[in-house]
Amino acid sequence: MRQAYDPCTNTAAEQIGAGSMGDQAAKQIGAGSTGDRVAKAPALIIGTGPSGMYLAFQLGLLDIPCVMVDSLSAIGGQCYELYPDKPIFDIPGFVSIQAIELSNRLWEQAQIAKPELYLNRVVTKIDGNERDGFDVELKSTQSTQHQGKPFAVQRFCAVFIASGVGAFEAKRLRMEDAAALEGSALFYGELPPDLMIKTKRVLISGGGKRAVRLAAYLLQHRESLAPASIDLIARNGLRDALDTEHQALLDLVNQASAIGRIRVLNASIKGLDVNKPSEVADQTIRLSSVSIITRDGSQPTEIHLPVDVIAVCHGLSPKIDAMLGWELGMHRGQIPVDTARFESRRKGIFVVGDMATYPGKKKLIACGFHEATLAAYAACDYAFPGKTIHLQYTTTSPRLLQKFGDQSTLSTRSSVK
Repeated sequence: MRQAYDPCTNTAAEQIGAGSMGDQAAKQIGAGSTGDRVAKAPALIIGTGPSGMYLAFQLGLLDIPCVMVDSLSAIGGQCYELYPDKPIFDIPGFVSIQAIELSNRLWEQAQIAKPELYLNRVVTKIDGNERDGFDVELKSTQSTQHQGKPFAVQRFCAVFIASGVGAFEAKRLRMEDAAALEGSALFYGELPPDLMIKTKRVLISGGGKRAVRLAAYLLQHRESLAPASIDLIARNGLRDALDTEHQALLDLVNQASAIGRIRVLNASIKGLDVNKPSEVADQTIRLSSVSIITRDGSQPTEIHLPVDVIAVCHGLSPKIDAMLGWELGMHRGQIPVDTARFESRRKGIFVVGDMATYPGKKKLIACGFHEATLAAYAACDYAFPGKTIHLQYTTTSPRLLQKFGDQSTLSTRSSVK
């Protein structure tokens, strides 16, 4: 079952996380060991799309603890972000399944591994090797004032890249003072949970589902906590609904607009009006208004709209810049791998899903499941050096059946919004 949407919270990491990881990381977050099989360190999965989530499941079967990192604020990858309500017809065992339902089921299945989850994070650097392990550096996609829990893991036995076409990042405003306001008055895609919006004048820019959903969320605040005003602007007006949920959100916004609770304009942002440090006592740059170009009349008109907080919902774009420095031989946005292990030319770093390339490659979710399975088994060489890991079946293996019999390892909650 899908959770109620709250675009200003990032609860997934708090709900699912198993706590911080220190020297005993493998024992703290592992799916549990049987006998003397304990991984020397956890594995890192970059990306929480279908391939990444199924990879976590396979690692759980193999007793390899894992950490998952994603640049988005919710799990699911492209399934959640680009087409959550569209049906998928080529998933084994399902005549048809919505992308968001597939994400829900995969995440529930992955809980056997008890993955530690870090959202709104981008991996910027990978140091180390397959013998000594890998250290990584992360960058938050949120402002420093509103970051989630600190990243506690120090070293990984293997790294899996399952980031699809790249790390999705919000399309940012390219205008003067935008960078200086980010994190205090300017936000992208959503508002942080600790941001006080009471009596604030809020501007939402964007005509898609994310913008409408955020507007609907703000409209649901009781009067004592509500913003002083809400303006929703879109260059070409609000887009037509893509599904029933989107239509319900549009209806709510249109009803609120009719009674003056929100103003909806065909407009775009031209510039930001700020008070410079020399003009304010605490030397902090502050937003005072936003210059917008309206297109509701016969001629475009520029107006200055008093605003305290801006939420920009102009979509996302995939970035691969950081990966170019990882020495993986990336070519045309993909990383070559061998088809026996799905390992890159840098030993201990594996690639599955759309980012992987090899002769005969097909960018299908079903193929990603196959790639994830072989990559997980290959990583046993680094998680359990010197040991032979035999294939076991979930139907007959006492060790695996014990995992499935312990219902505490399986999530009964959905973490896809």
